[in-house]
Amino acid sequence: MLAMSDTNIEQFFPIFAQTGVSVAFLVPTPTGYGKSIMDATGSVRELLKNENVHDYEYQRQGPEAKVMIESFFVYPDGLRETVASVYRPMTKKGDPRIWFSKLTHYCNPCNLLALIVIEHKIYVINLSDEAISASLKSRGFVYNILLEAVHKDNLIAQELLNKIQIIHNQGFIPSITPGDPGVGDTLEHALGIDRNNSKSPDYKGIELKTTRLTRNGSARQTTRSTLFTRVPDEGLTYRQIVDAYGKVQIPRGDTVARLQLYETFRVSRPNAYDLVLEVDSNNDRLKMLHQEERVRRYVSAWLLSNLREALLIKHHETFWVKAVSENRNGIEFFRYDKILHTKTPNASLLAPLLEVDKITVDLAAHYKPDGKWRDHGILFKMKPEDLPLLLGDPVEYDLTK
Repeated sequence: MLAMSDTNIEQFFPIFAQTGVSVAFLVPTPTGYGKSIMDATGSVRELLKNENVHDYEYQRQGPEAKVMIESFFVYPDGLRETVASVYRPMTKKGDPRIWFSKLTHYCNPCNLLALIVIEHKIYVINLSDEAISASLKSRGFVYNILLEAVHKDNLIAQELLNKIQIIHNQGFIPSITPGDPGVGDTLEHALGIDRNNSKSPDYKGIELKTTRLTRNGSARQTTRSTLFTRVPDEGLTYRQIVDAYGKVQIPRGDTVARLQLYETFRVSRPNAYDLVLEVDSNNDRLKMLHQEERVRRYVSAWLLSNLREALLIKHHETFWVKAVSENRNGIEFFRYDKILHTKTPNASLLAPLLEVDKITVDLAAHYKPDGKWRDHGILFKMKPEDLPLLLGDPVEYDLTK
């Protein structure tokens, strides 16, 4: 839908990233504009859900279940009251819908609309309007509306920061789990959180991602950070990919061969399994292809809309925690020293970042000698130094000071 916008969305990314305001974008199609209907896209649904305004998942179908939400149209010099109707029609599968009263007086078809929430009210900003756009870019009235949204209650983030500071002040604590999972499991255990492998954030809406700064006192080589996990939506399943393209190999440190596929996938070139990614912008897909002598054949695909939704759900707000590691008599100990605090990823940049290999995909799975299946998920990853491209400029906390 954003592809239909009459305005380049990328020019606004730095503004929303710098302010850190949660935002969703809508583009009224000519057909929807004429019928007073707009699809509530995944990013719109997540914005309303995360801001405790409305959750479509619990809304029944039909006009009697329609909900009205107080809203405002933002102009260069003030606000105009309106009301949003959110509903799920009886037709089809009850696909979520949203419409604003008198929207046709505020915008035209294919205009780019930004939605933000302040105190449970929706504010609509027409970024295609030159005067409104100028007020945003020149830090006028529209920009001040963003700042008002930013200065909402940050008590949960402050609460989590205080708790991790207390854990840091305790010094090194023993890992509760051997190996790489220990650094995250140990912090979550100290915070009283059960180990989380779900798509939902860890702490009251804030995701925790934990990595080592050092191992055994030495600086650790930078590793990519996992954004989220997602199996393909179409084509071969995870296991079928391994069955078709995996290789029988002996793992390092072992003596028994197994069928496995442990590899990174990227757009720029095929990997050792001759598998490569391709962004299909026309159909809003990320494809996995098998290349043989320059001929590429379809394997699987992800819906980019689902990947954007996964990113928005997982990293609406994130604490990237970094720990110093020590080994004492064969047991690893951690001290959590630094935090990068990010909010509101620019989900629309997901596809471009995949195309330039800033985001890569790891598949890690094998069959055990007894034939049992084992996988570690399909992981979408970024290098830590590239995270600001997607997540905006982070706020850094040094707990040692």
